[in-house]
Amino acid sequence: MTVRQLQPHELWQARLINAVAFESPFDMEKEREKSKAEKPQSNTDWWAAFDGSSPCACLAMNHYQVHFDGHTVGLGGVGGVASLPAQRRGGAIRACMQASLEDLYDRGCLLSALYPFSTGYYEKFGYANSVGCQLWHVPMGSLPTGDFGGKVRQLFPGDGLSPLLDVYNAFYAGCNLAARREAYDPELLEKDLLAEKRYIYLWEDEKGQPASFCIVGRDGSELNARPDFGARNAFLFRDAHAFQALAAFLRRSFSAYYKALRFSLPNWAAVAPLLAECADVKVESFFNGMVRAVNTEKLLALCVCKGDGALTLQVNDPMLPQNQGPFRLTFQAGAPNQVGRVQAPPDITLGPGRLAALLCGVHHIQELRWMPDITIHNPAAPFAQVFYPKPCHLAELF
Repeated sequence: MTVRQLQPHELWQARLINAVAFESPFDMEKEREKSKAEKPQSNTDWWAAFDGSSPCACLAMNHYQVHFDGHTVGLGGVGGVASLPAQRRGGAIRACMQASLEDLYDRGCLLSALYPFSTGYYEKFGYANSVGCQLWHVPMGSLPTGDFGGKVRQLFPGDGLSPLLDVYNAFYAGCNLAARREAYDPELLEKDLLAEKRYIYLWEDEKGQPASFCIVGRDGSELNARPDFGARNAFLFRDAHAFQALAAFLRRSFSAYYKALRFSLPNWAAVAPLLAECADVKVESFFNGMVRAVNTEKLLALCVCKGDGALTLQVNDPMLPQNQGPFRLTFQAGAPNQVGRVQAPPDITLGPGRLAALLCGVHHIQELRWMPDITIHNPAAPFAQVFYPKPCHLAELF
C-alpha cells in the first residue's frame, strides 16, 4: 500500500470514495470530465492510500491559521475521511492519517482537529474531545424585551458582508482555536440564501458600529441560528448588550411565527443572565469536535503559564514519533518559555490529544482525575499553572 497526495485531476476519485462510503449519488462520467479542468485547492490537501493503481481510502487536510495563547499557529482540519468497503480494516485510513500528520509536522503546524463520527475511533489516532458547547432552545417569550437602542438592518444578496467579520473578530478575540478569517464566510457569496429561506439580520449600535448578527432559517417551529454542515447559520455578538438588542428584535419580530430560538455557543459564553426568563429554557451540551497536538515542543514553548515553575511531560504519540518524548517546560513570568527534551522522570504522562485540549484551555485542573488516559507521577507539580480554563472554540466546519 502506498500513500500520497492526489493531484487536481485525480480528485474525482476522492469524491467517488466519499460517495460510495456515504451512499451519495455519483455521476462517474461527469466527474471525470470535470476533473480535466480541476484547479489546485489552495488550502486543502487530499491524501489517498492506493491498493494497486487506484485509491481505496482518502482524507482531506484543510489548512487554517488559528489563535493560540496570543500567537497565530497552523492547524490542520481533517475531513472527507472515507474508504471503500472492500478495503476497510486494512490500515488504509491509518496510513493516510499518519502521512498527513507527518506533513503537518514538517510544515510547522502545531495542532490538528476533526469532527468525529466516533470519538473512540479517532482516539486511536491521538485525538481527544475538544471544547464543550451548548445548544440553546429559548422560547420566544424568554428572550429579552425592551428598547436597547441602535437599529437592525437586514442584509440581502449584494450587500457588503464585512460587518459580519467585524463581529466575528470581536466575539472570538483572545479565543484559542479561533481561525483567522479574511471574510466571515465565503459561502455566503456562493449560496442563494433567499432560495434557502435563510436571512441575515445585523444590529448596529447608536454609533453605527456592527455589534451583533444572526443568520437564521426555519426548522419546524423554531427559528434556527445554529451552524452546522447543512446550513452555516450563526448568532454572534460583541458583548452582552449586543446580544440583548438582537435577541429582543427577534422576539419582537418573530414571536408570532416561531415558538423558540435555537442557537449554539461555546460554554464560556454564559448568556443565561441576559434572558428575561429561564424556567422553560432548554440547554443541551455537546463536544465541538476533537483536537490533538502536532508539535509538542513548539506548543509548549508558546503556551502562557502562570508565575514561575517547571513541568516535565512524557507525551506518547505513536502516530508521530518525532512529536513524543519527555519534555521539560520551564516558565517564568515575563520571559519566554524554555522547552527541551530531557532524560528525567516525568511529572505527568499523556497523549497528544489530552495535551492539546489542556493547553488550549478546554479543561479545569480538577478534571484530570477523571481522565484514565493520563498518569500523574508527581501530584505536587505545578499543573494548575500550565493547565487552566481559557476561551476556546473552533468555528470552522470541514
